[in-house]
Order: sequence, then structure tokens, then C-alpha cells
Amino acid sequence: MLDWFSTLHTLLTGLPRSDLQSTLCLLLNEARGDKKDIYRKVVDLVAPGEKFLTEDALRSVFEGLEKRVQCPGVSCEKCLSVSGVSQLLRNYSSSDGLQMEEFFTTAAGFCLFLSSPEDTCGVIREGRWGAETQHFIESILGHGHRDNNISTSHPPRDSVTEYEGLERVFLDIEKHYQPDAHEPCLSLNDILEESSDHHGDHTHVELDVVFGNILYHVLRGDCVRAHVLPERQYFLDYIFNRSENLTLHDFEKLLRSLNLGGGEHNDGHDHPQTEPHRSHPEGRRSNSSWDATCFSPEDLLRIHHIDSSALTRGQFTQISPALIQQMLSGSCSEISPSPVSPVSLSTAERYGYATLANLLICLMAMFGIVVLLFTACTQVFELCIQFCISLAVGSLTGDALLHLLPAFLGLHLHEHGSSLDHSEVNLDFLYKLLVLIAGVYFFYLMESIFSIVTRREHHHHDGEESDLHHCDHGKVLQMFQREKHNKNSISQVDLVDTEKNEKSFLEPVERRREQRLLPYMITFGDGIHNFADGLALGAAFSVSWRSGLATSLAVLCHELPHELGDFAILLHCGVPVKKALMLNFGSALTSFIGLYIALSVSTETIATEWISAVTAGLFLYVGLADMLPSMVHVDSRRPWLMFLLQNLGLLSGWGILLLLSLYEDQIGL
Repeated sequence: MLDWFSTLHTLLTGLPRSDLQSTLCLLLNEARGDKKDIYRKVVDLVAPGEKFLTEDALRSVFEGLEKRVQCPGVSCEKCLSVSGVSQLLRNYSSSDGLQMEEFFTTAAGFCLFLSSPEDTCGVIREGRWGAETQHFIESILGHGHRDNNISTSHPPRDSVTEYEGLERVFLDIEKHYQPDAHEPCLSLNDILEESSDHHGDHTHVELDVVFGNILYHVLRGDCVRAHVLPERQYFLDYIFNRSENLTLHDFEKLLRSLNLGGGEHNDGHDHPQTEPHRSHPEGRRSNSSWDATCFSPEDLLRIHHIDSSALTRGQFTQISPALIQQMLSGSCSEISPSPVSPVSLSTAERYGYATLANLLICLMAMFGIVVLLFTACTQVFELCIQFCISLAVGSLTGDALLHLLPAFLGLHLHEHGSSLDHSEVNLDFLYKLLVLIAGVYFFYLMESIFSIVTRREHHHHDGEESDLHHCDHGKVLQMFQREKHNKNSISQVDLVDTEKNEKSFLEPVERRREQRLLPYMITFGDGIHNFADGLALGAAFSVSWRSGLATSLAVLCHELPHELGDFAILLHCGVPVKKALMLNFGSALTSFIGLYIALSVSTETIATEWISAVTAGLFLYVGLADMLPSMVHVDSRRPWLMFLLQNLGLLSGWGILLLLSLYEDQIGL
């Protein structure tokens, strides 16, 4: 049987025996477990100037604890109240606050909440907080204890259980606890050292002092982290489901979990790694706090008492069960060891860059409108607009397929902090997305070429339409230019059906009620569109400035022709130029509303992913259903030159987004 020093060595520190003895001597020579000091520090922290924890100070304690805990996937319920303390203390009056002894008596109940907030809220509602707290203490000390002392001088035989119980509590608190600082972190050893007291040659730790110390550091927002290591037998116990033998059925499950041992049970399918409690029989209930722990190489060597710079064959065989356990648990694969990505922006930078990008997009659209007002409908202007439209289609679909879709599906090439080069990254998904884009491009080429050929034949037999040409898709801008020379009223313009637009323009009709409402309908629709663009920009800049750059390019390219078309329709409906400019500018301001909403809610990765998914749908619809048909059906006196510029714009948009997707990690500010 191991002596007590060896047991404490294995469970607490992993230090060599001499260092451990030095540490214990330090504990014997220092008395840090003074309840008065701990209580005084808590009072000064939550209620400076007060002599004890008043009712208001106790509310501050509860608010601080509820602020520190996080529940997986949802917000933790707020269930702590001053009146609930009566479940922990008999004859308690909320107006009395908490004196020192009462604070340490209730500290265990507060730590129970920190270790399991959801379950604790349930027992508080049922009025069983006091009973559950007593079970909580017994689970740490063992049912045979008559007091709350943990001796560190002559520990009882079940002292290992005591420390394991505290370690489990510490691990549970760490799972739900959200600290303010991440370094340096306090270990359980540090808490025990601060809580220790001695009398003569006897040193002990009172459990309520440990709980009080934990509460103090949690209220401060200090980082806490468990550092106790298991015994080496733990790994075989984990693999063998704590039994002496491994059945053939369980062995087959083990191999499949490791993606090994093909054959008739593999069925030609890939079996993903399963968690160990799923690969073992249903009856298994793991009670170890290390099942989800990723051990470092130094930890594994320390657990197996290997102190060398190189492993022998025998030593490697010795640690092999630990390697298998780490693969089965998947604990290391779930850890993100790399620091915060250097491309991530601070809150001020996100708001600043996003606001600047959105402002530039709005100004560029307004500048295009001013150019439209002072420019004749020349073929050069028409070709420039068509190039902008094709560039918009390429950038919108490229951003949606090559950037947004891989990002919210978790397929993106560059994880934050990743040091992998492209030779180590699986690019299969990118190749498939490029094939998808190639399919869209192929059918666009077919339809465009057929449209040009048939239009030339049609013009050869029907020459009266050969003089007509267009400045923009849907012929809206052409109609606007004609209206500058013809003040007659025209009917509502349809942006898609070109033949209907032509007849509507040539046949003046009386202005109906629907036509009088049309400017406001257009402004309202444009405002919603700009609001969605703002959401897209906000979500993109919440990820990184590179993602924001890609989305800004896509929004700019499609926003310019859209704003020009909407402005032209307003003028066709008889709206004065000044009023049309004001309506257009007002609708553009809604993009800032969407921008700041997205920036405020996109602090969480999940929110960013959902907004990115909606943005990808918007970009695909606008690019493929709205703008691409106008490219195919546009009419021009020089169709092949127009076709060449459209192809140049499409390929440029896709090429830029492809380069951003591949090399964004190598681009720096």
C-alpha cells in the first residue's frame, strides 16, 4: 500500500517527493485559513464600507454568482434570492443579511449552485436546497465523517476520496464558470493552501473555509482550473468499462471507434468516432472527472512516473492505454488550444470598419445616381453598367458559395489560429463548389449565346427595333434617359419582361392610384433590401475584417445598379429629383440599422452562423434570380462586346472571392 505522501503526490501535484515535502512544510508554516479575513474580503468586494453582508450585499453576491455561470446552449436560470437562504439556515430573516458564521454555513449551497446551476435551481423551486446541500457535502467527505475537517497531517484512510470529491466539484465549477481573467489560473491546490490552518504540528482544512474561498475567487472573476492527475490504472478502467475482461463484442466496438478492424462489420461505411460511453454497453455510468480531460504529454509521463527525455519501448507500451483512452474520449479533439485569432477584431474595430464600409457603399451608390443625372445614355455608360451587374453576380454567388456556405457549415479552410498550410487541408469541398459554379457558368454561356444568335436573326427580319438600346437591365435607365427628352407620362416599368417594358413606355397611359403609390412601395422594398445588406455586413465583420471585405465587395457591386434602377423608376413615376434623392437616401439609412443589429447579436458564433446562412440565401437569390436573367436578356447594338464584358465581370467576381477564400490567412492589414 502506498504511504500517504505517495497518494497525495499522485492525486494533487505530480511533483517529486522532495518537492512535495517542501510544499507541505510551507503549509505547516503558514496559516492562511482565517475565516475573518476571507469574510472581510468578500464584504469589501460586494459592499465596500459595510461591516457585514447586508440584504443588499447578499443580493449583489447572488447577482455576481449568476453572472459567472453559463449553461450549455442556453442561458442559465436566475433562481438565487435572499428569501431562498431560509432553506439553508433555520429561523433566517432576510433583513438580517449574513453574518460571518452564517456565510460559511451557506457557502456549500452556493458552491452547489456553481457546480450544477440547472439542477440546483430545480431543488430551490422544490424547497430542497438544504437537503441537497447536505448530500453535496457528504459526497465529498464520505458518509462516515462526523465533522467538516480535512486533515493534512494524519489523514484518514479515505482521504483520497475527499480530495477526489473536491476535485470533482472543482471540475464541475470550471465547466459552468465564466471568469474575467484567463491567466494565471488557480488550482485546487492553491485554494487548499489558502484555506489551510494549523495548530502546533497538526494542519487541517475546514471544508466551509474552502467553499468560502472558492466563492471569493469566483466573485472576483479569477480563473480556476483543475490540475489533479488520475492514477495510471484509470486508462485501462476506462477502456475495459471497469471490468476485468473485454468481450469480443466490446472489442469490435472498440476497433470501430478507432476506425480500425475492417471486415464484415464495417459494411463499407465510414463509422465516425463515438464517445466511449456510447461505444460501451448502456449500463455504463462513468463517475470519473477525467473522462473529458485532454492530458498533455508531460501529464501522461507524470501519471506513469516516467522521468526522462526519451521513451523506451517498454515505457511506450506502458502509456499505450492512455493514448487509446484519449482517442476514445475525443477530449483532445474538442479542445481549441490555439489563442484568439489575430484576424479577429475588437468591438471598436468591428463597429468602425463596418460603419466605414457601409458608408462608402452608400456614397458610391449616391455618386452613381449623380453621374446618371448628368450623363447621356451612351453605349459606354451602358457597357459600364453591364460590367457592374456581371461583377455583382460573380461576387454575390462567389461570396455565398465559396465563403459564407463553408463558414457556417464548419468547412472553412482556415480555422482561427490554425497553422496548417494548404497541402495539409482537405480541399475536396472547395473543388465541388467550383464545379457547382462551373455548372452555372456553362448554362449561362449556352443561354447567352443562343439569345444573341436568335436576337440577331430577329433584328434582321424586324428592323424597327434595331435602333433601340439599353443602359441597364430591365431597360429602366434607358427609359429614364428618354424621359429627359420626353415629358410625357409613362406606365409602370417592369424590370424583367423587356417586351412589356418597351410597349409600356411607348404607350402613355393615365396615372392610376397604384402608380401614385409605386414610389413608396419601391422605397419600402429598397429599405428592406438595404436592411438585409446591413445584416450581412455586420455578420461578416463580426467574423474578421477579411470576411467583411469579401461581403463589402459583393454588396457594393450589386447595390450600385439596384440603386440606379430604383432611382430611375422614381423619376418615371413623376417624383421630383430632390424628393427621389431623399427617398433613396432614406432607404439607404436602413442598412445602418441592420448593420448595428448584426454587430450586437453576432458576438456569439452561433448567431453569426445563422445570419451568414440567411445572407448566403439572399446573395444567391439576388445574383441568380434577379440579376443574371437581366444579363442574359439585355439588348445591345454590340452584343458580342457586351457578352465579353459580362464574362469578364463574372470571372473577376468569382476569381476575387476564390483568392480570398484560399489565401485570406496570408493577407494582413
